[in-house]
Amino acid sequence: PFEVQLPTGDGNQLPREVASIANAIVLNSLAEAATVGMANPDNTRHIASFKKILGKEISPVFSHPDEIASVIDLHFTDEKTLAASLQKACDDLPVLEGGRELESGDQADDLLQGESFNELFNSILFTSFGRKASDIHFEIDVYEGRVRMRIDGRLTHILTLPRLIYSGMIVRIKILSGLDIAQSRIPQDGAFEIQFGGKRLAFRASTMPTIYGQKAVLRLLGAPGQQSTPKMSTVGFSDSIRQAVRRSISRPNGMILVCGPTGSGKTTTLYSCLAEINQPDVNIVTLEDPVEIRLPSITQHQVNHGIDLTFARLLRGVLRQDPDVVLVGEIRDVETANIATEAALTGHLVLSSLHTNDSIQAITRLLELGVAAHMVAPTVIGILSQRLVRRVCSACKETYTASPAELAPFFTNPSAAEVTLYRGRGCKKCFGTGFSGRTGVHEYLEVSEEMRDLIITRAEPSKMVAEAKKSGYRPMRYDALKKALLGWTTLEEVEKNTLPEMRYR
Repeated sequence: PFEVQLPTGDGNQLPREVASIANAIVLNSLAEAATVGMANPDNTRHIASFKKILGKEISPVFSHPDEIASVIDLHFTDEKTLAASLQKACDDLPVLEGGRELESGDQADDLLQGESFNELFNSILFTSFGRKASDIHFEIDVYEGRVRMRIDGRLTHILTLPRLIYSGMIVRIKILSGLDIAQSRIPQDGAFEIQFGGKRLAFRASTMPTIYGQKAVLRLLGAPGQQSTPKMSTVGFSDSIRQAVRRSISRPNGMILVCGPTGSGKTTTLYSCLAEINQPDVNIVTLEDPVEIRLPSITQHQVNHGIDLTFARLLRGVLRQDPDVVLVGEIRDVETANIATEAALTGHLVLSSLHTNDSIQAITRLLELGVAAHMVAPTVIGILSQRLVRRVCSACKETYTASPAELAPFFTNPSAAEVTLYRGRGCKKCFGTGFSGRTGVHEYLEVSEEMRDLIITRAEPSKMVAEAKKSGYRPMRYDALKKALLGWTTLEEVEKNTLPEMRYR
């Protein structure tokens, strides 16, 4: 009766029944051999069975039983597991008179403490990790709730829930996050960590009232203190843009801005820049809202609006702490913008982000916020604008010849030559989507002396674009098309995530 939409994918692995009984899991698999983590690596009978099942030589290693159980849950949670967990939870539902919503009290405790409910909740979390989702959305309408996950930037429907179980999910999230379960009329934010076998994983939670009930969104943050620091080599920079960004961050002072909408990877790019310049003799300080990845050897501060600890207030304090490099998570107001530009003018390298559509608009945005032109011109040394596009799955990538109609939005003469492009057929690794992971597409503006003169005089954006092109500036769609021709992404992704060159009057 309840819909489950989740493609399956198994890989080179032991069947779940065998893995559970033998307390073993394949850790690494090559053509002729497999490394198997076992609670009892001396069990020769199990090793012989694994060899028959996988058709490979087995290299057994010891793994903690809790860690094996965690990996089994993460690997084997699929649509059948979710359906079974949901049905079991439905069978164990407490009877509420009049179809009321779940409230605190004995009935809520009965549901939340039930084994089947906990199994369903954990299965949803396991599924999100298996699918490499960035967010889990718990949403409600007049008749039922649903679970959707943002996978490679796209929301995917996973599960439909009866209202009572959905209500229990919201209460569970609030309890884990330390939120007020009795308050349902105002937004609340929190965070929690949960133990999955030998791994501890962190989530950021947000709840909001809607006309039909409460909605919750969980952001997956990974293992606290164990997230890998992004590198410039992994964020998708083309060679020319990587070299230009490195020139800018090697400067002793000035301001570098990263622009784009929410969810476009700005923070990841900023972190990769910090990783590039993080040395023992450099004092790097960050101001963030919130701190999502713990960076080694870097001092990080979190904004707290509840006690009026804003970006501007933190930045004033940080500048008295002898910093060399300061990362300001986002410039939102004129006060923060003015302090950041003053810091860049007085010998600090300042990195920050802005919500604008392209690099040229970032200059206009600073001026509109109220920062004086004579402050913007000498301080801003580079502006990066970016989006994220889905990558073609490497396991099922194939080539094809693009049609003139497909090329028409991008080229003036689409029928002049045959163009070879790439797409994913759909396989188990990519869950049938043809895409696996995302990469960035960028444009970078290095501010030249001629550009500074135009900023001082508040010249028209069209004149700034013309001057920028003289210094090698190319719009974002140019970078995206290069990556489509190289087989990184598709023209469909380019069309959806980038605009034709901005027309300024």
